[in-house]
Order: sequence, then C-alpha cells, then structure tokens
Amino acid sequence: SDSVKTNSALVRKRLRDTRMKVEEYQMGVRSNTVLQILYIDDLVHEELLEQIKERIEEYEIDGVLDSGMLEQLTEESWYSPFPQYQVTERPDRAALELLNGKVVLLCDNSPSALILPGSFSGFMESSEDWYHHFEMASFLRILRYLALLTAMLLPGLYLAVIRFHTQILPANLLLSFAEAREGVPFTSVTELILLELAFELIREAGVRVPGALGNAIGIVGGLIIGDAAVSANLVSPIVALTALGSMVIPDEEFASAFRLMKYGFLFLGGYLGIYGIVLGIYLLISHLSGLLSFGVPYLVPFVRKHSVSRVGDGIWRIPFK
Repeated sequence: SDSVKTNSALVRKRLRDTRMKVEEYQMGVRSNTVLQILYIDDLVHEELLEQIKERIEEYEIDGVLDSGMLEQLTEESWYSPFPQYQVTERPDRAALELLNGKVVLLCDNSPSALILPGSFSGFMESSEDWYHHFEMASFLRILRYLALLTAMLLPGLYLAVIRFHTQILPANLLLSFAEAREGVPFTSVTELILLELAFELIREAGVRVPGALGNAIGIVGGLIIGDAAVSANLVSPIVALTALGSMVIPDEEFASAFRLMKYGFLFLGGYLGIYGIVLGIYLLISHLSGLLSFGVPYLVPFVRKHSVSRVGDGIWRIPFK
C-alpha cells in the first residue's frame, strides 16, 4: 500500500524508539496531499531540519502526486542532472539513514521515501552492503565506482585514442581498428553516437512495451547489437560495456545523470582528445564540489566529515566490530 501511514508504520516497526518523531504537513492547493517528515530527535542535525521545513513551505502548487514532484520543487540546484535526494522503497534503508541523523520524507500515494540530505557516496551504496561481510561489500563498492567511470568515460576515451593518440595503442590493435572502420560511411564520432542512441532506444522500448514483448525486444536488440559487435570488432563491445556500467549503479536516477554525461565526454574526447576528457572531469568535479544538499556538501565524506556521514561511508565499508 502507498498510504503514508502504512509507510511510516513500516519504519516505526524497525525503530521502536519514542525519540523517533513523525510530523505531518499538507501539500498542494487542490490535492491536499499528506506529507510526513520522519527524524530521530536526538540524532538529527537541527539546522537541516529547519531548512527542510522552510523549503517545504516556500512554494505553491496545485497538486503533489508523487515524491518525485516534491523532490524537483525543493532542490536547490534544480538545473543539475545529479539527484540531491536519495530515493528508496526499502523501509530498512530508511531506518538505517534515520540512525545516521538524516531526515526521511514520505509522500501520500507514493511508495518511495526521500532521504535528505543526499550525497554522492550514498547513491553508490546498496542496502545489502550492511548485511554482507565488509570485505565483499567493499569489493563491490570499488567495482561500482569502476563501473561508473566506465559508463561515463569509455566511449569518449575510445574516440580520444583512435582520433588523436593512436601512438599509445599496439600496432595489431590499431590495424584491427582501421579494418573495422573500413567501409563505414560516418565519422567515428557519429558512429558511436548512433550506436549509443540505438542502445538507449532498445533500453527504453524494453521498459515501455508491456509484458513478454518487452523482454523479447531486449533479447532481439541484444542479438542485433551482438551481431554488429562481431562485425565491427570493437566499437559495439564498448557501447555494451558502457550500458552495463550504468546498470550496476544502485540508484536509477543517479545512473541516468552519468548516462547524460557520457554524451558530453563523447564530444569532448572526439574533438579535443585526452585534453577534452581531463577538462570534462575537471568541470564535473568542480560542479559536484559546489553542490549542496540542504547545506551539506554533496561529496561528503570525501571532502570533509559531517554529522550526517557515518563511519564507513565512502568506498571502504568498515567492519561493525
């Protein structure tokens, strides 16, 4: 059920503490949607709580139909592709974050809880990280960060290397690239963009088409691209790896930000070479460093320790002992 009362009861069931507070608000001029703010009295960061309540009351809208609308209305940097709220459908994750001093927002008629503030490392964690052995959890996290880099940089790096820095490739590889490019009527940039878009199309079609047909589309698309991969030597595997990389990231919205970035890096790498890639990374990191989610730096705990970041945040999952 998506009733807000049921959802807060699911969290309450996991945290049987009198200090866990639930506050109710009405949102939307016409929809009068019930909104609940959950926090633990003695753990929550006071300024954070004040800021959230202020932000919720500062705009006016006809109807709030899902927590996703709420998220867009209250984000500070609304132009940034990076989500500044963590979204989860798992009560255990919400309870875990409450124990870290964060605040959880529940919206009526929505199965998702918003966790504030959001942070880069939070999006890269999955709930299972806390239930598995720390060695495995840390290994999987490293894998996720590598997947993220792959999803974002691989096509751009490939273009940078074959268009500008061919001298770093061994001769055999270079020859096979040249062979693969033979008879292709487009430039390498156009070819990669078309392939990437084809992949996005297959992915979207698989999601939208109902039932068994959706799976069939995914399989057929995979076969077509697989066949192209065999005949194009290396271009398609790069596209496939990129798509796989973005699927590894636990948070869908966070992954889609990097799926968009990929095209930027594609152009930068294709027209400016490695210099373009480095420039892109520099711009990306400076953007992320400037992002705040309710006054908390987005790159916590990489930039500085904060009361909402726990020990074992970041890449290394510290053992419970």
